[in-house]
Amino acid sequence: MILTELKNGVQTIILNNPAKMNCIGFEMLYGLQEAISAAAEDNAVSVVVIRGNGEKAFSSGANTKEFTALEGKEVEKWIRLGNAIFNQLEQLPKPTVAYLQGYAMGGGLEMALACDFRLAHPSAILSSPEVSNGWLPGWGGMCRLRRLVGEANAKQIVLLSEKLDAKTALEKGLITRICSSENAEQEVLQFVYELNKLNPKTYALAKAALMDSSRTTTGSDIDFDVLAVNLAQRD
Repeated sequence: MILTELKNGVQTIILNNPAKMNCIGFEMLYGLQEAISAAAEDNAVSVVVIRGNGEKAFSSGANTKEFTALEGKEVEKWIRLGNAIFNQLEQLPKPTVAYLQGYAMGGGLEMALACDFRLAHPSAILSSPEVSNGWLPGWGGMCRLRRLVGEANAKQIVLLSEKLDAKTALEKGLITRICSSENAEQEVLQFVYELNKLNPKTYALAKAALMDSSRTTTGSDIDFDVLAVNLAQRD
């Protein structure tokens, strides 16, 4: 369900269930957990890219057949496991990029939101359809959406189950950029190449600071900045 490829410092994690639009079940979740953990520990990995296999979808989200069959503690396990993995992805001190081609829906969108950057093919369709199906986004998507695009946009996306094309998603701040149809793969590679040139220690410190929602411009946060600059400048 998960394929990985390491080339020139870039670890590509491929969601490999194209026949079912790369939908996510327990097997894929455990595969993701293993791949992300390996990328975190491997010093040869400087950037992580997540993409789906095939042109139809990055991921259509949860395997609904598997999810709707869950009962009691299994539902709790499903939610807690997905949150743990996406939190791990979000907190990875290395650059993370989701390349969205075709559908990025539900849990697939939640996974992309846990990445630092989202690059989209013009064909991308982003949606959070859970409420219309009778449940909630359970893997951190509501919180990340609100932080990323603001409460008003998050309400439209989640409560109305809106489907956003790439252009609209870019306008709302949901994706980083749209690649051209003809050169999408090359543009992703170029974006990743630029990330790969950054000082990894500096990137990790800046990312940690940006993710700290309690940060201020006074007191111990200034002390952190002083320490971070000194650490980043050391060989």
